[in-house]
Amino acid sequence: MTRDIYDATPLQVSVNMPETVPLRPTRQDKLFLALVLAIVLFLSLSAFFVDTSVSLFIAFGGCLVVLESWHTALLFLERNEPDANQPRLLIHIGALMPWLLILGSSALVMLGLFWLSDYLYYTQST
Repeated sequence: MTRDIYDATPLQVSVNMPETVPLRPTRQDKLFLALVLAIVLFLSLSAFFVDTSVSLFIAFGGCLVVLESWHTALLFLERNEPDANQPRLLIHIGALMPWLLILGSSALVMLGLFWLSDYLYYTQST
C-alpha cells in the first residue's frame, strides 16, 4: 500500500493550555525598569524644546517599547535559567537593544530634521 506524503496521519495535540506561572521580577529588574523609563522621560523632556509633538511620541512610544522589552526579558528569564556568568542586566539590555538602535536613531533623525528646518528658516528670514 502506498502512502501519500501530503496526507500525514494527525498528531495527538493537547487542547489544554500550559499552566501559567506569575512573573517574579527581582529588585534588580525593577531598578532597571525605573532607570530606563527615567532616561526615556528625560529624553522626551529634552525633545520638548525642539518640538512638542516629537516629545510626546518619544515619551509614549519609548515607554511602550521599554515595557515590552522588559516583559520579554522577564519571560525569557522565567523559561530559561541564566548562567551565573550571564547577569540579568545583560538579558534586559539585549531585549532592548534592537529598539534602541532603530527607534533611537529615527527619533534623532526627526529631531535633527526639525532643528535643521528651523535653523534654515530663521537664517534665511533675517
